[in-house]
Amino acid sequence: MTSQYTLSATKRDNFGKRASKRYRRDNMVPGEIYGAKENQSILINGFELSKQSKDPQFYSNVIDLSIDKSKVEVILKDVQRDPQKSYITHIDFLAVDKDKKIHVNVPFKFINEEICKGVKLSGGILSHIITEIEVNCLPKDIPENIEVNVAELDLNQSLHLTEITLPEGIELLHGGDKDHDTAIVKCYKPIEEVIEEPVAEGEAEGDAEAEGEEGAKASDAEESKESKEPKEETKKD
Repeated sequence: MTSQYTLSATKRDNFGKRASKRYRRDNMVPGEIYGAKENQSILINGFELSKQSKDPQFYSNVIDLSIDKSKVEVILKDVQRDPQKSYITHIDFLAVDKDKKIHVNVPFKFINEEICKGVKLSGGILSHIITEIEVNCLPKDIPENIEVNVAELDLNQSLHLTEITLPEGIELLHGGDKDHDTAIVKCYKPIEEVIEEPVAEGEAEGDAEAEGEEGAKASDAEESKESKEPKEETKKD
């Protein structure tokens, strides 16, 4: 099996902070290979790694790794990056056997979003609930992505794992049955936020004064009414 991704590496003999700094200065990225008979420490050519890691498919495909005079097929296991400059500082690989199935994460590719029924006709918005899924397959069958067609998705509807078509040879590890079906994407109507206009300070004070005057007038009218009503005379025996 020939991969479209190839990297060159050498065995790593020196360890420690001082050695790591020297390697990075020489644009060599420390790495580790797991899954073979023995774990192997290596150094990757930083120029090749930087160029190929820009391709999103690099992270879910088989990579042909040349180590000195030997070759091994691997998939990416883990990547560590500089928190500020984002370049790769360490990388781990998992050796694979072409005849044994492996677990690997594959990204979803959402297609026909621009003609989605719920978006185009009803003004809805698409929400990607999950963007990748773990599958089980032979290394040669690892797909670049799994397509999710949202053209017929209407407002307030969702697409689930059981509704997508998987490439041949691909098995879902989680959420692929009716009892544990997982939504991948949904179309919903955004809630319009009602913004109340602030009342000017002068208007608020004017309303308060008007309410005070009306209350005073009502009180005076009540007192005047009571004073005009005749009082009952006390009878003498």
